Amino acid sequence: MSESTNQAAYLNRTISLVTGQTGPSANDKNSTTGNDTVDDSRHNISLQTSASSTSANMTGITDNRMYQPNDKSPLQIFVRAKKKINDIYGEIEEYVLETTTFITALHADAEIVDKAERELFESYVHKVAAIREVLQRDHMKVAFFGRTSNGKSSVINAMLREKILPSGIGHTTNCFCQVEGSDGGEAYLMKEGSDEKLNVVNIKQLANALCQEKLSESSLVRIFWPRERCSLLRDDVVFVDSPGVDVSANLDDWIDNHCINADVFVLVLNAESTMTRAEKQFFHTVSQKLSKPNIFILNNRWDASANEPEFQESVKSQHTERCIDFLTKELKVSNEKEAAERVFFVSARETLQARIEEAKGNPPHMGAIAEGFQIRYFEFQDFERKFEECISQSAVKTKFQQHSSRGKSVSGDMRSMLDNIFERITIFRDLKQDQKNLLTERIQGTETQMMQVTREMKMKIHNMVEEVEEKVSKALNEEIWRLGVLIDEFNMPFHPERLVLNIYKKELNAHVESGLGSNLRARLSMALAMNVEAAQTEMTERMHALVPNEKLLTNSAKLAVRTQPFEMLYSLNCQNLCADFQEDLDFKFSWGITAMIQRFTGKVRERSKKQTPALLNRQSSIGHSVVTPVSTPVETTPVCLLPGTVVGGITPEQLSVISRFALSSIGSQGTVGGLVVAGIMLKTIGWRVLVGIGALYGCIYLYERLSWTNSAKERAFKSQYVRHATKKLKMIVDLTSANCSHQVQQELSSTFARLCRTVDTATTDMNEELKTLEAQLNVLESNQKQLKLLRNKANYIQNELDIFEHNYIAPQ
Repeated sequence: MSESTNQAAYLNRTISLVTGQTGPSANDKNSTTGNDTVDDSRHNISLQTSASSTSANMTGITDNRMYQPNDKSPLQIFVRAKKKINDIYGEIEEYVLETTTFITALHADAEIVDKAERELFESYVHKVAAIREVLQRDHMKVAFFGRTSNGKSSVINAMLREKILPSGIGHTTNCFCQVEGSDGGEAYLMKEGSDEKLNVVNIKQLANALCQEKLSESSLVRIFWPRERCSLLRDDVVFVDSPGVDVSANLDDWIDNHCINADVFVLVLNAESTMTRAEKQFFHTVSQKLSKPNIFILNNRWDASANEPEFQESVKSQHTERCIDFLTKELKVSNEKEAAERVFFVSARETLQARIEEAKGNPPHMGAIAEGFQIRYFEFQDFERKFEECISQSAVKTKFQQHSSRGKSVSGDMRSMLDNIFERITIFRDLKQDQKNLLTERIQGTETQMMQVTREMKMKIHNMVEEVEEKVSKALNEEIWRLGVLIDEFNMPFHPERLVLNIYKKELNAHVESGLGSNLRARLSMALAMNVEAAQTEMTERMHALVPNEKLLTNSAKLAVRTQPFEMLYSLNCQNLCADFQEDLDFKFSWGITAMIQRFTGKVRERSKKQTPALLNRQSSIGHSVVTPVSTPVETTPVCLLPGTVVGGITPEQLSVISRFALSSIGSQGTVGGLVVAGIMLKTIGWRVLVGIGALYGCIYLYERLSWTNSAKERAFKSQYVRHATKKLKMIVDLTSANCSHQVQQELSSTFARLCRTVDTATTDMNEELKTLEAQLNVLESNQKQLKLLRNKANYIQNELDIFEHNYIAPQ
């Protein structure tokens, strides 16, 4: 490799740096051939100038433009990407919390969301929180490795523009030192495993291998440097300095503890020697643990080549070739073109001195150590530029691509789960809607059928009441007609004394009441009870048909069924009814004048009852005034007493005389009347016939008088009681039948009322159930709207992450 071509490559880098181009131009790419060699990548233009002339020409450039800071740093891409991904994950965290809260509320209904799904949603909260915490700590990390005294700490100090890390001859750095930015204005450091903030001056003691207080080679000292004092730290770059790879064999521990998340590795070599096996072994281990790590190679202390200018280019070519072979053939982490862009020859100590002078306001070349300072200074700046581009692109991709993918995975999984829940809610809502429709139709049908059944049952109860009233009236009349038989069955000893007679009447009243009740129950109760039970059963069945629910059927059955069968009560109350009965047990001769007149007047009255309708009809036919209908009661005056009427050949005058005598004979027990009648008959008939008749009459009287015993009195008493009881009982026939019909009406009405209450209760329950279903439907519809909103938010997050990947991760 000739000196002119190397100088051309340096000049090409300078032009690229000044014009802002960070890589080969489009024309360069089109002009390159298929052989990606070092010469092709760096020798885009041919310059036939010597090293001295090139150095002279570069002086003006470096003095005027090389040291101007570039505000458009590639590191800002990482800063902006980190802010954007943090904002997106803030939205993701809010979304996950909102969704988890919603799902937790839905978990109350196990048919929609089960415990496993709820716990899965809750796990996303912790996952997103952990990712956000990692994002807050994410930074661009560059790890520096090399043998002892190769200048690793000096390179970091030169990049930070201050002498922060200990450096010097021999084994200087004793442990890992991590330099990161702090928001405060004070610098401090912290030892591993401690939160104590130490003065940053102590780093020269803690990390220096020559110090008495030595730390473990795998331990870490974190140095927090104010961001405002260093642009690299302000852009979230973290530097990790390491002990020499030749002082420890714990390479795996180093990589696992400090390098596994590094975005860029910088291998610092000593240009005065060559790459050793220890350095190669370390990066072989790194390439096995990490897929194609980004590696830059710095050949430090290149200022020593100024002492031997005749061997400078040959040595440089040798180092370059070995470095490219190491990256391409041994590690296989890049091609030759990329590898050539990552090998640099610098002097870290010289660059640090130049930047210290620059900070004082002096020209940078005042820190030069040897000839060729400008080229070496430019090479270091070119390294920083390429380093910034590489670490920004690598960190964005390695750090944020994984977070973006995880964010997509979280939002996608949650959207999928929300879709499943939405489908379940839709099915559940359709089921509830069907239940609501069926329940609404059932309520409407129940109300309509209830009105119809009520009309039918009222008519049925009315018909049964009339039928019961008719049957009871007929049966009671028949029992009254047979009252004499019932009284004859009463066999209690009879005695006419008043005290005994009162007891006798009480027992007879009880016997009559009990007998009539028993007979009526025997004739009516069973049939009436069966009819009532049949009506109740029909009512119950009709009502149960309106409420086809097992629970309601059970409740209605409990309300409708009686504990005892229905029994008719016949309230005759003969004690009070016949309380005014007054017996007449005095002897009365059956052929006495009073008895004869009573018998005669009774027959005349019966005959007059039969003749009066015909007489009234004849009078009506000849134009007399309208008479009372046949059903009207006839006056009690005997027809024989009507003026001008002749009955049995006796004139009315004679009949009146006889009546007066008869009435007077009644008051004197028949004695005086008999003498008067006998005197009249003596003149008309004759005394013999009269005596014979009188003897016969006396015998009959004597016979009847002697026959008037207690048995006769009992028969007379029962006969009188039968007439009196018959008359009284006929008066209460209508009342008793009405009472019985009222009992039936009350029984059926109460049963129907209980069943109506059961149906009303069931209808009320169905209305309450309908309200519950409507409330559930409203909740389900609200849940569906919320699920749609959450799904849309998931889509929004997916779009945000897609835009982020397109802007920051996809190849530009």
